[in-house]
Amino acid sequence: MTRTAVAALALAVLAGCVGGMPKVPATPDAVLARAQEYQQKGKYVQAAALYQQFLERYAGHERADFAQFMLAETHFADGDYAQAAVDYQIVISSYGYSDYVDDALFKSGVCYWKQSPRPQRDQQKTMDALNRFNQYQQTFATGKHITEVDQYVREIHEKLAGKDYAAARWYFRQKNGAAAMVYCDKIIENYPDNRYYAMALYMKGDILLRRGQNEEAIKQFTRVLEYPEDLPVKRDAEAKIREARR
Repeated sequence: MTRTAVAALALAVLAGCVGGMPKVPATPDAVLARAQEYQQKGKYVQAAALYQQFLERYAGHERADFAQFMLAETHFADGDYAQAAVDYQIVISSYGYSDYVDDALFKSGVCYWKQSPRPQRDQQKTMDALNRFNQYQQTFATGKHITEVDQYVREIHEKLAGKDYAAARWYFRQKNGAAAMVYCDKIIENYPDNRYYAMALYMKGDILLRRGQNEEAIKQFTRVLEYPEDLPVKRDAEAKIREARR
């Protein structure tokens, strides 16, 4: 729901015209209390309308940061991740002093991640999520969401690395080793925390071996063996090392 629609609904809510809801008492605390009641009951449209009205009527109130954060939470709970991301960003940019900035930065990253499309499509939302999570790691290194953030970053890295690896494989099959190498190097440089890192090293080694650059190929295959997880590609790398040394 757009802000205009929310504002229009808010006026109706406060006038007591929506669904027979009683008129909200005209005090800041009463507006917030009623908004929270609606939110707890899953009536997110009504709750968002009241939080919006609070922010418009009492912009300088000491609980404005709370109202803005709860407005974002309401949209998040309602599945409107695009609008929630906007509202969380307002918490971050307009209420930098607030205790809710930690939560807002984390949840904004989650919002973008939830909008992330399948790997074949443009990954701007995925990158937006990664940027928010990286910012969280830098700003709140010991924050309460850091464990979750680290996990999200690993998931995002794997998704992006998988997309690049698919491109590398396509070029490899087209016998375009130079183009495949570009994607392999991108994975190796940016995503060392997942299996595609080892797989990219192996492909790079294979390309070098086919070019007759045996020593350089062995270096790449050796790095595959150094990867901490036990992957099938390690056995392939061992075989390639033996081949390169003949």
